[in-house]
Amino acid sequence: MFFLRIVAFLVIFSVIILIHELGHFWAAKKAGIKVEEFGFGLPPRIWGIKKGETIYSINWIPFGGFVRMLGEDPSVGKKSKRNIFNQSLRVQAWVVVAGVVMNFLLAFVLLTFGFLVGIEPLIVDEKDFMSAISDGTVHVEPGITVTESSDSALQKGDVILTLNDGSPILSIESFETLVSDLEEGGSSVTVKVKGVDGGVRVETLTGTQLENLTFQPLYLDRFVYLENADSIFASYLNTGDVLIQVNGKEIFAEDDIFSSLSASNQVDLTFFRPGEGEFVIKGMKFEEKYPVVNNVMPGSTAEKAGIQSGDQVTAINGEEVLDAAKIIEMTKGSSASSVKYTILRNGEVKELNIPFGEDGLIGVVLSDQLPYFGDLSFYKSYVPHSLTGFEKEQHGISAPVVAVKEMWRLGKLTAVMFVNVLGNFVSGGAVPDGVSGPVGIAQMTFVTIQAGFAALIRFVALLSLSLGVINILPLPALDGGRLFFILFQAVSGKKADPKIEGFIHNVGFFFLICFLLYITFNDVINLF
Repeated sequence: MFFLRIVAFLVIFSVIILIHELGHFWAAKKAGIKVEEFGFGLPPRIWGIKKGETIYSINWIPFGGFVRMLGEDPSVGKKSKRNIFNQSLRVQAWVVVAGVVMNFLLAFVLLTFGFLVGIEPLIVDEKDFMSAISDGTVHVEPGITVTESSDSALQKGDVILTLNDGSPILSIESFETLVSDLEEGGSSVTVKVKGVDGGVRVETLTGTQLENLTFQPLYLDRFVYLENADSIFASYLNTGDVLIQVNGKEIFAEDDIFSSLSASNQVDLTFFRPGEGEFVIKGMKFEEKYPVVNNVMPGSTAEKAGIQSGDQVTAINGEEVLDAAKIIEMTKGSSASSVKYTILRNGEVKELNIPFGEDGLIGVVLSDQLPYFGDLSFYKSYVPHSLTGFEKEQHGISAPVVAVKEMWRLGKLTAVMFVNVLGNFVSGGAVPDGVSGPVGIAQMTFVTIQAGFAALIRFVALLSLSLGVINILPLPALDGGRLFFILFQAVSGKKADPKIEGFIHNVGFFFLICFLLYITFNDVINLF
C-alpha cells in the first residue's frame, strides 16, 4: 500500500514538475538560448541522454527539476549570443517566469473544467471550512460517525452515542478513551449506536473490529445549554444539549444566534442531545419588541394628540407592527386625513387618532428597540462532529471567471501561509502541525485518487497552483529569487556580481533542502 502511494505521488508530481520545466524550456528555445540540460529531479544525476545540444536527465532527488541554460556556469560561453545573460532583461524575465505561468495555466484549465463538471469546494483553512458549513456547502453532524466500515457490527453512517457506562461522547477525551479501549488487545466496549435507519441499538466492539472502522471526528465550537430555571429554554432542554441551527442556519457565534432570532419572532431551533441525537423545537416564540417613539416634534399633530417619547407603537390602524420602517411604509403618501396609533405606555394600551399635518406627516421620530430574547443560558464548548457530505461547486459558463477568482484568493493564502511556515522554521527550527512535505502529499495523493476523478482534478490543480505561487516568491534558488535580481538590474542599472548572486542562490538552495528534509522527517515520524 505504501509503495502504491509513493508511485501515485511520483506520477502526479512528475507531471506538474514536467509542465513547469517545459515552460522554462519552451521560453528559452523560443528566445534562441542554448539549453544544456533538461533535468527532472535535483542532482546528483541518475541517468542522462544527449539529444541535439541538450542533455535530458533524471536525478536522485525526485522533488523538483531544472533547465540548465548557457551562462548559468559563468566560466562557459560568456560572449555567446545564446547565453541567457546576453539577452535583454525582458527576455530573461520571461524565461524565468515561464515555468510559473505554465503552472498557473494548468491550474486554470483544471479548475475551469472542474467547475464545469462539479468539484468539491476549495477549502484551505479553518475560515473556509466554517464558511462552507454555514452556507450549506459542507454538511456536518454532531456525534462520532463511522465514515468507512468493512465490519458487519457498524455501518458507514452509524453514530456512536454513548460509551460503556452510558455516558455520552462530549469531548475529545471521551472519544480517545473509546479508541484506546478498543485498541488494547482482547478488550471490548459496549456502545449505543444510532443507525443510518434512525434506529438505536447496542453493540459490543473489540479492538480487531476497530481496525475495520474509520472515524474522522471534527471538534466545532458550539453553544451548550446549562440548566437554569430562569432560562426561556427551561421547559425544553437538559444540561449538555447543543444548539445546532436556528431556522436552518448553523450557529457558531453570538452574532449568528441574535441575527437568526431577530429575523422572526417565531423560529425553529435544532438541538443535539448527547446520547440521543438531534431534535427540533418548532415555532418557538419570543417577546415582541415594538418600535418606540424617540422624539415628538413640538407643535406637531402627534404632540397635540398626546403621543409621548418612550411610547411603544404596537399597531397602525389596527395592524400589528414590529419595525419602524413598516410604519413609515404604511403611512407615507396616505390619502386619509388621520392615522390611528395603538401605543403601549407603562403597561397600559391606548389608541390615539392623529391627524396628518399639512406636510403629510404627524411629527414623530421612531426607532426599533434592540431585541431581547431572555436568559438563553448557553456556554461555549467543543463538540465532536463528523463530516457527512458536501455540495459540489458547479458554475456553468461562468466557470473560467470563478476559476480566476479562486486562484487569486488561494494564491494569496498560499503565499502568506508559506512565508509564515518558513518564518517559523527560521526563528524556531520548527513548523506548525498540519504542514506536509513529500511523504504527507504522497498520502493525500493516494486518498485523492481513491476519491475519484473530480477530486483528482481539484488536487492536481491546487498542487500546481501552490507550486507556482511558492516558486514566484522572491526567495533565493527559486524562480522569484532569480526574477528579483533581474528586476534589481532593471531598476538600478547595475548588474549584481555573478559570484555573489550564485552564492546567495546556493545558500538558499541548501536552506530549502534542509527545510524539505525536516518536513519529510516529520511526515515519516507521523506515520508511526
